[in-house]
Amino acid sequence: MPIDVESNQWDKSKQIDILEVEIERYLQKNSETAYELSEITEHLAAEKPEVFPESLLTKGDSARLSRTVLVASRLEKLVWHERIEARSFDNRLYYTDREGGQFPIAEVEQHIPNRFIDLEQKIEEVDDQLGAIQMLLHDLKEEHHSGFDLQ
Repeated sequence: MPIDVESNQWDKSKQIDILEVEIERYLQKNSETAYELSEITEHLAAEKPEVFPESLLTKGDSARLSRTVLVASRLEKLVWHERIEARSFDNRLYYTDREGGQFPIAEVEQHIPNRFIDLEQKIEEVDDQLGAIQMLLHDLKEEHHSGFDLQ
C-alpha cells in the first residue's frame, strides 16, 4: 500500500538512515571478527532496534525478512564504497570492518579537481606557445612588407 509522502504518517515515521551507521559501528567495534548477514541483522534487532521501523520489530517471518533485506542493502553499499569487506568462506558470505578503506566518492572529489588543475596548466602552456608563435608571425609580416599574409 503506497503512502503519501506529504502525509503525517510519512512525517512521523522513523528514518532508516541510521542503520548503515550502526552496521559500520558494530563491525568496527568487532573488527577482529567477520559476521554473516543474519548475525548482523539479529544483533541490530536485539541491541539497536531503533534502526528499524517499528513495524519491522515484530516476530513474524515477513518482518525478519524485511530487516534482513534492509541490512543486506546497507552492507552491499558499504562493500561497494570499500568501507567494509566481504568474503566467502564455507559457502557463506561474511562481512568485517575494512581497516584503511577508502570512500571512492572522496577519492573522486580529490582527483577530479587535480585533473582540472593539470588541464588548466596545459591549456595555459599551449596558450603561451600560441602567443609566441603569433608574435613570430607578426614579426615576419613586419619584416616582409611585400604584402603577403602569413595567417
